[in-house]
Amino acid sequence: MSRPDLPMPLNLKGLNAEWIGNALSIRFPGVTVTDSRIIDVIPGTTTKVRVAVKYNQAGLDMGLPGRLIVKGGFEAHSEAMSSAYVAENRFYALVQQHVDLRSPSCYYADSDPDSWQSIIIMEDLVARGVTFCHPLQTHSFQQVADRLRAMARYHGQSWNSPEFQPGGVLGNIDIPFTDSVMDYIDFYLSAEQWNRLLALPRGAAVPRAFHDREWLREKLLALKKYHEGQPRSILHGDTHLGNLYIDADGTPGFFDPQVRQGPWHYEVCYHLIAALDVCDRRRWDRPLLEVYLNALQQQGISTPDFDQAWDALRREVVWGLFIFLINEPTFQTEAVNTAYAVRYAMAGLDWGIV
Repeated sequence: MSRPDLPMPLNLKGLNAEWIGNALSIRFPGVTVTDSRIIDVIPGTTTKVRVAVKYNQAGLDMGLPGRLIVKGGFEAHSEAMSSAYVAENRFYALVQQHVDLRSPSCYYADSDPDSWQSIIIMEDLVARGVTFCHPLQTHSFQQVADRLRAMARYHGQSWNSPEFQPGGVLGNIDIPFTDSVMDYIDFYLSAEQWNRLLALPRGAAVPRAFHDREWLREKLLALKKYHEGQPRSILHGDTHLGNLYIDADGTPGFFDPQVRQGPWHYEVCYHLIAALDVCDRRRWDRPLLEVYLNALQQQGISTPDFDQAWDALRREVVWGLFIFLINEPTFQTEAVNTAYAVRYAMAGLDWGIV
């Protein structure tokens, strides 16, 4: 879904009918957008732009929707987030067709190697009547169990896939701890950045046992090493509640991926803690891990015994803890960052990582 001679706009003025039509015509030859209108703009890590469009007869015959979401790097921080944009783009361009992961239909996805820009044109889930999950509204046992079964399905489909090898279809999918991620960790664990962010409400809400940035750095380095040699699968990569939805038929859906190839426990832990109230997680964490392992076995995957799986799961707490201790308030509200940071910190205490 790429065309090198189609420059990507770096501001919203460039998202006009001509550009959208040219982008769509790569996958849908003959389609022209005769008119477009921006309905609303949703800022965040990336910018989501809801656009109403009108098509020529070819577009109407192909059944393309009259409302689209255009996602791109139209924020002041976008240049610094280019690697995250590329990861999401790779999911829609390379991965979506290979795994059974309920996600928005995509009509265009490309990245500009000469700038920070990546743009995705996808369906508007609002028009489909989905229910969006919200970080401040935790989930029930059944909701998390359904999500874990969905994860087991797409993990199992890509388990140690030969396509991860160099030259394979999935060979360009990054592991969780790339050099750029390690640079990100080092930047935010510097005294200046760490002290700035822990001066926010999240710092007061999280127990002081987790204020030691050198301890956290050592734990993250140990986790990076632990990942080496672990079985790899396709991972959505960012399964907190803000990136999830429930379809009208009750099926769990995923969007805003940060696609990775890595071990299952990286994202099972991340989701399980983020999605549950602290008291519920204390009651349900082990039974939910059993749900996931049983679902993975049904995919024909030989899983570790429960104690080994539990040990793998608990090691991953530090990743979610790091993310929401240092997450900028421009990416998530401070209320969301604080709620998540507390959930991970309490899991860390309960699971004995300090």
